[in-house]
Amino acid sequence: MQYLKYILALVVTTAGAVPFRENDAAIKAKRLLCKVLPIPNLQIPRGDKFIGAPVTANKLEAKPIFRPQAFNMHQDGGNTGTIDYPGPLGNNLQVSSALESLHILFWTRSGQLISGYTSIGLTGLQWGLAAVGDDLAIQATWYPPTSGQTLNVAYMELVLDTEQVVVTSKEGQIYVVQLTVAADGTPSLDLALEIDLTSVLGEGELLMNAMYDTDNNLWFSSGGLRAQGGHGDAPQNSSTIGYLPSAGTGDIHVLHVQNQMIENGIAVDGTTAYVVTGPSGLDENKVNASGYLFSFGPSSGTSVTTNWNVTYEAGDIQKPGSFSRGSGATPALLGEDFVAITDNANGRVNLVIYHQQPQIDSASQVVCKVPLFSLGESNVDIAPLAQKQGDKYGVFLLNDYNAPALYYADSIEINGDWNNLTQMAPGAIRIDVTTDGACEVAWELPDLRIQSVPLVSTNNGLLYGYTQAEEYTLGGILGPTYVWYVVALDWETGKEVWRVRAGAGGTYNDNYQPGALGPDGSFYQSVIGGFIRVQDG
Repeated sequence: MQYLKYILALVVTTAGAVPFRENDAAIKAKRLLCKVLPIPNLQIPRGDKFIGAPVTANKLEAKPIFRPQAFNMHQDGGNTGTIDYPGPLGNNLQVSSALESLHILFWTRSGQLISGYTSIGLTGLQWGLAAVGDDLAIQATWYPPTSGQTLNVAYMELVLDTEQVVVTSKEGQIYVVQLTVAADGTPSLDLALEIDLTSVLGEGELLMNAMYDTDNNLWFSSGGLRAQGGHGDAPQNSSTIGYLPSAGTGDIHVLHVQNQMIENGIAVDGTTAYVVTGPSGLDENKVNASGYLFSFGPSSGTSVTTNWNVTYEAGDIQKPGSFSRGSGATPALLGEDFVAITDNANGRVNLVIYHQQPQIDSASQVVCKVPLFSLGESNVDIAPLAQKQGDKYGVFLLNDYNAPALYYADSIEINGDWNNLTQMAPGAIRIDVTTDGACEVAWELPDLRIQSVPLVSTNNGLLYGYTQAEEYTLGGILGPTYVWYVVALDWETGKEVWRVRAGAGGTYNDNYQPGALGPDGSFYQSVIGGFIRVQDG
């Protein structure tokens, strides 16, 4: 999970994590110039611009529909990491970039792009939202009415039916922001609802998640990202989960869980919310500690119904490079059958698959458990990707043991060692889970390193990620050059089909942020300096 998880991390998506930020005057000046500036290379790009060969589309089954239909960092309320949009196939690829502080990209059904946004104002760094045009220029912005709010843009959602963005602040506010597009195509972003939850959060808790369900209940949870590389949220000794009926205007329903901290996003389908927690408080330093996976639903009175809960192995410590003391994976729903997370077991973390429907006991709730990656070098901090094909779900996971620290503009040199992906243990794997509960490894890439949040196009059968040319990272007599590539893998076989160079230096580091596919068939990757776009020519 992260502002990855985050944005991020990510989700990155923490204040101060982006070095290029603009005030409104700068935005207006660029509009007058009618030009979006490209991201500068802070090192000389090396290596081939394109490696591999174009492919033809190999369509997969369309993604399942989770309701309400929403867009988030993991593409939907079930966090599958899949989307039905097409993506580039590798034909005469065109790479462009925009020097804009945009993080987490969503599109409405009509094609309007909305994103998290940072700028510098009179009171300092400001987190907000932006509407973005096809030319990648900022069209409209929105900021919280109260200054000093740190928006959790990595965990916001766009509700497609209403074109409303739901975003929380760490400081305890939920904001519902309405997108309106005028007859001439000009978008605006306006506050529709603000909810103050500071009175229900426990001592030391931060607000993190908020998502609607199909009964118009607005679910929320506390949580945060653990310190990784010297920055992050302080441990929280408890968790708060709840919802507000009547589109967020009814009485608060709330549940408090002691000695557990929410360190990831949540999943919502229908009126069920799935939440994973990790040990904190009195359980923080326990040997062989336990975390929990919960299935929640609405309740009478002012409480929350626990449909079921199970413990998982949370091991002894927060692993090197991890953002979580417990599971690093936002729950991913496998259709209406299963829910997937990873644990934090000692030695090797496991993919753990659970039934969505309650079973007779906790042991029966578990469908299967599969150990991941190499002993002593195993960690997962990104939600599993899940794609159904026939009678099986493919579940894709990435290793990020000993991952580099997040970049923060106040602490690290932009071309510093935090760009070095070779320090991170490699590994990518797809596990197949049949509808009758059998689990086996489909394919594994033991040498691939990706720290960004990838996604799969069901339209063409490609998985898109962001990686590094490690031969130049290792340096030699010229010293390290951090060269970044968009990479495409065949979902069925795991074979790398092509990669295209994005740029070089710290400005092109993804910093744990997610990739995205737009309705125009372009691949977008948020990076420190802004975002890049890759299109077929």
